[in-house]
Amino acid sequence: MEANYIQSRQNEQVKNLVKLRERKHRDRQSRFLIEGLREIGHALRAGFEITQVYICPEFYPAGGAHADFVEKTLQAARCPVTRLSTEAFEKASVREGPDGLIAVATQQNNVLSDLKLSQPPLILILEGIEKPGNLGAILRSADGAGVDAVILVDCVLDLYNPNAIRSSQGLLFALPIVSTDRDTLSQWLEAQSIPCLASTPDTDRLHWDVDYQCGIALMMGSESDGLSPYWLERATQKIRIPMTGQADSLNVAAAAAVCLYEAKRQRSLSKRQNKIYKKTSQASQT
Repeated sequence: MEANYIQSRQNEQVKNLVKLRERKHRDRQSRFLIEGLREIGHALRAGFEITQVYICPEFYPAGGAHADFVEKTLQAARCPVTRLSTEAFEKASVREGPDGLIAVATQQNNVLSDLKLSQPPLILILEGIEKPGNLGAILRSADGAGVDAVILVDCVLDLYNPNAIRSSQGLLFALPIVSTDRDTLSQWLEAQSIPCLASTPDTDRLHWDVDYQCGIALMMGSESDGLSPYWLERATQKIRIPMTGQADSLNVAAAAAVCLYEAKRQRSLSKRQNKIYKKTSQASQT
């Protein structure tokens, strides 16, 4: 694949890549950066529009996967490709160890009515999350636990923050994610008849003492303040993770993982029991 070439760090395209590190420029352009083969691959598979890809083969890891990705995957997706000098790429990259691939993509603005939920649904609601690293880690856990959707409510954090994308390892693109306000979300939850499970240290009920097999929305609050009184008052049930040390709670990313995997454990166990019951019933009829 023949690519255009940019040598100078002062090139306007390179300057714009640097601008897209900031939320105000991402919002103005409705564009954002994706860095790394794995992350760009997830975005393509999720149907994100890639408007431009910048490559620097000097940074490709050994093995040939990156060259194949550019020659085959990007070409098949008809993504425009521009080659950067090492100096220009280093200026554009936000990573300490870049792998030679940066993409510019168009933002997607999903709304609650877009969500397609399984039955019974498992939804994760995050209120006021502030740190991109925590958001990324939570999204990895949500993907692994089989969450149907992640809803960010009154979130000060930009979903397309480069650090959120990096810490999620690109799984941000694999999940249906909606940003909304509390009134809109409250009305939607009521219309969907989905009970809310609020994580808070101020309750006696432990996280494993509730039934996750029904449709449920797990709610986690901000790193500093937890869930607001608004959501604590509206929760169907409140849960806490047992702590035996001096700390009263886990980091929000760790807490989300613990609760989500308890939901996955219960649901997986229920499926196995149903399979065993069906096999036993069939055997007794023969």
